[in-house]
Amino acid sequence: MNKILPFWLLSLIVALLLHSTQSFAETPSTGWLSHEDHPPVSVKLELTGHYEAERNLLPALLHVELDEGWKTYWRSPGEGGIPPTFDWSESSNINDIEWRWPVPSRYSIQGIDTVGYQGSLTFPLMIQLSPDARQARISGTLTMSSCTTVCVLTDYPIDLQVNLDTLTVDSDRAFAFNQAMGKVPREYDNNNVKQAIWSDANQRVQLTIERDSGWQEPQLFIHSNNEALADAEFSSPAIQVEDNTLTANIDVSHWLELPDLSGAELIATVSDEKFAAEYNVQLTAGTIANNAPPLWAILLMALAGGLILNIMPCVLPVLGLKVQSLMLSGAQEPKVVRKQFFASSLGIISSFLVIALGLMALRWSGGSVGWGIQFQNPYFIAALVAITWVFALNLMGAFEFKLPSSLSTSAATAGDDSYKGHFLQGMLATVLATPCTAPFLGTAVAFALAAESSVILLVFAALGIGMALPWLLIAVFPKTAKLLPKPGRWMQWVKPVFAIMMLATTVWLTTLLKNFISNELFLALTVGLSVLTLVIIGKVHGRKVLFLSIGGFLVLAAVVGTTLILTADRWVNKLPQDHQWQPLTQQRIDEAVASGQTVFVDVTADWCVTCQANKVGVLLQDPVFTALGQEHVTRLRGDWTKANESITQYLKTNNTFGVPFNKVYGPGAPDGITLPVVLSKDKVMDALEDAREQ
Repeated sequence: MNKILPFWLLSLIVALLLHSTQSFAETPSTGWLSHEDHPPVSVKLELTGHYEAERNLLPALLHVELDEGWKTYWRSPGEGGIPPTFDWSESSNINDIEWRWPVPSRYSIQGIDTVGYQGSLTFPLMIQLSPDARQARISGTLTMSSCTTVCVLTDYPIDLQVNLDTLTVDSDRAFAFNQAMGKVPREYDNNNVKQAIWSDANQRVQLTIERDSGWQEPQLFIHSNNEALADAEFSSPAIQVEDNTLTANIDVSHWLELPDLSGAELIATVSDEKFAAEYNVQLTAGTIANNAPPLWAILLMALAGGLILNIMPCVLPVLGLKVQSLMLSGAQEPKVVRKQFFASSLGIISSFLVIALGLMALRWSGGSVGWGIQFQNPYFIAALVAITWVFALNLMGAFEFKLPSSLSTSAATAGDDSYKGHFLQGMLATVLATPCTAPFLGTAVAFALAAESSVILLVFAALGIGMALPWLLIAVFPKTAKLLPKPGRWMQWVKPVFAIMMLATTVWLTTLLKNFISNELFLALTVGLSVLTLVIIGKVHGRKVLFLSIGGFLVLAAVVGTTLILTADRWVNKLPQDHQWQPLTQQRIDEAVASGQTVFVDVTADWCVTCQANKVGVLLQDPVFTALGQEHVTRLRGDWTKANESITQYLKTNNTFGVPFNKVYGPGAPDGITLPVVLSKDKVMDALEDAREQ
């Protein structure tokens, strides 16, 4: 027998040996892991097969899949959330596992700002083996926090065996690792950081960073590895770009006491289009210049804003009471006139201070603050309905006796030594002024609500003084009241006009309740008030006056109705049916601008008189109406009639605390163009054109 194996048999043996060797090769992976109690999240840990012998490093990939609407968090998650963690204490021959963090995004839900990720993401990991180890075990528990409107902590068991002798490279995973590392910020030379200041007085960090190629739309995120700062919250930065210089101001807070950050080391992550950098900075104590206007300028704005409130339509219903008081004062002694108008002024100023105290209490309790937010409360509106209705009945002569001080106005019009009525008139004027936002007022309120308590009181006192200024002038120069016609029998014909103005206010306030109550209850309230008003008029003035009032109302309604019918075409052309508007969200703004659209944002409320004036006088009139209807314009509306945290957060982000608020975004204005409080056609058209240009 031939002792030499045939060639075919030798080849078969070699092939079997090679197959046996390859069967032991591996590239470990956990496969996709999910939890039956929380299926929206899946994770997978896998190695690339590479091994860096000099540093004993194994590159790995942690894949995370999040269902739509769910997110997880960055290493510094912001005001809420927990970053993912991996407890690998059960591992063997593992010295360290280093996370690499891709550039995150900012999110705001229910007024809480967070930093994290949505959708599909991959964390590159660098796993360091013990020196001289050829085998290792990666074992432990991966904990992922995922949130929508609720948050869930989910544990995933991880167990991978590593054998360097059988480890092989998976080219697809290696490519995926390189892609994931491309989304991780690179460490850059700290020489680009020109300033890193900590101001203990402002509780603020200011960073100044330069980049040779300039900045487009930079985002900045702050993290610290210092355990003393583990619970510190770094706010969304206020970023300003000038040429190649980025300046960011970041407010820092702590739920206990914030330590001194002088000398603290922070990690600043900056992203801008395809650029992502990480800078290690050390803070030095210093003074941060305040770009806000000086306090004296804000106080002047508050005085001007308060003064302008006197001519806003919100205060018109109380104008009758003021004019009547002014006319009656003409026949009185200057001393009495002075006291009456000082009482009215004191009522105005006191009301502003009460509003300031209420907003301070809301801010301390963590609630939303803003100008006019009391009209988001149906109980407040109902109380105003009752008060204005009683004031109207009093002007009609329904009350010949003295009411309790909380409702009485008889003293204010009788000229006696009681000045409670004048004080209450001032308070009522202030309350009815809050649905209006006047020029300068928004800036003053925004500055105040972002400042300390003493500044809030000071600014709101200036608002009150500004609104009370005309009455203070009469109090100082009481003889000016004698320039008006003297009171006489003709006042009996003027009082009903004032009463109708106040009743119109009651009707308007009653319509606001429709947003909070059922149609049946609203109908019952309307009918009940109407019938009760007619009954009171009949009892006070007799059936003749009652029937004349009803007849006059019907005639007026018929005249107005006929006029509207005859001029229907004219009115329809002037006030067309409004466009369809999408609900306002920051995501819709970003998506529309990214697709080349121009975005018009309108934040409004049914109780905001200035908002309705802007709508009727500008937004529903050409050329603005036609411009807003063009295909390249996206219309977004935020309704602040009721409390809405996302709208409040949007206003807060834009450093404003009241409505109306209008802003235009587009390719030519990605950061937006803020429009004035009182809109004009020219301002809106110019903003739409500037935002579209690029």
